[in-house]
Amino acid sequence: MESSGSRIRGPVDHIDRGRTDHPALCLDADRCEMQTWTTQSCAQEQRFSYWREVLCQAFVSLDPILADRQAAVDFVGEVGSRPLSMSTQTRVFSRAQLVQRRGEEIRRNPVEFCFANFQLEGSCVVRQDGQETLVSPGDFSIVDSTRPYFLDFRDDWRVLSFRIPREQLVSRLAAPYKSTARRVDGSTGMGLVASRFARSLEQVDASMGNAAQDGLSAALNSIIAVALGATLQAQERDRLPVRDAFRLAVETYIRDHLAEPSLGPDMLALRFKVSRRTLYGLFEEAPLSVGGLIRELRLQCSARDLRSTPHPGVLAVALRWGFSDASHFSRLFKRRFGACPREFAASAQKGSVDPTAGGTGPDLTLARAQVQAIAKDHVSRGGPARAARLADLHDEPAPTPALPGPRGARL
Repeated sequence: MESSGSRIRGPVDHIDRGRTDHPALCLDADRCEMQTWTTQSCAQEQRFSYWREVLCQAFVSLDPILADRQAAVDFVGEVGSRPLSMSTQTRVFSRAQLVQRRGEEIRRNPVEFCFANFQLEGSCVVRQDGQETLVSPGDFSIVDSTRPYFLDFRDDWRVLSFRIPREQLVSRLAAPYKSTARRVDGSTGMGLVASRFARSLEQVDASMGNAAQDGLSAALNSIIAVALGATLQAQERDRLPVRDAFRLAVETYIRDHLAEPSLGPDMLALRFKVSRRTLYGLFEEAPLSVGGLIRELRLQCSARDLRSTPHPGVLAVALRWGFSDASHFSRLFKRRFGACPREFAASAQKGSVDPTAGGTGPDLTLARAQVQAIAKDHVSRGGPARAARLADLHDEPAPTPALPGPRGARL
């Protein structure tokens, strides 16, 4: 570990977690939906000292260190935090720095949390339990507040962090001490599912009830555990919420990649590291199949573009949204909207087409509704454990084949 003797530290005194007299410091979840902090509210020479207080208030007792005095001159940091059941969801932006939690900070603030940190921008070297990893944008890792850890941010960075009661996550992990400071690739497999589900939680209505928040928090913990290596008991208990979150991740991925001609079941199965059979099984109870969802969203986006004035042309619209055959596109479009693309566009210019035809294209609205549906399902079933028991007692679809990954986690 690099010596910190030449680095710039924050103040030695630890902030009182009950303190509310400092500008913008308040963490009363009952009174505040979203807490925000920014160093812009402070005089320049006070910003880094204030930043240390913010980190201790929003997370746990930490010791941030800057590489040199010059870095403190234009220092900036922003934090936005809100509760999610017993967990806390926090988005952080700041400059390059080392953030450490040593024995000194642990003794001062002996709390028991795990932090799941999803890297949005910049990179971070994470060290804990004799392990070290480089986490890049899209990836995530976890650390445990009961033991020393070090987060070395090399440049400007942005992170979505979840503070999770330690037992809720550790109890699900097959090897807790081997799970810390371990990079999980957020571009494929369960890492992709976890990253997309975590990001979707930012769209959840803050007024959602406690029981629904419990469901979303439990689902996130389950997905993180499966990505890192869950116990067989946790895999079976959490099968249904993980399955729902997996389908949500696939659907949001589809919306983000509609313009790619290669988007289809084969590409999705490869990206998420599952068989086609497992992928199809995720959509057995959905209104549309995988292929049907891709086709419907592409047609909606095409209709939206054809309503625009002026539109770029039927062929250009078809190619833009992944249709490589103009004749095939025209047939599908007419079947969906009752008119061929040219007729539809001409009618739209005359104002004789319903302006809502084709929707508004892919956005976060449906994703938000799906996240809330997962929460409601958790409430109606009495939680993940009861959901698993109900699956055994009622005539529900058979479990999908085991996913490749840690201990063959089932969805």
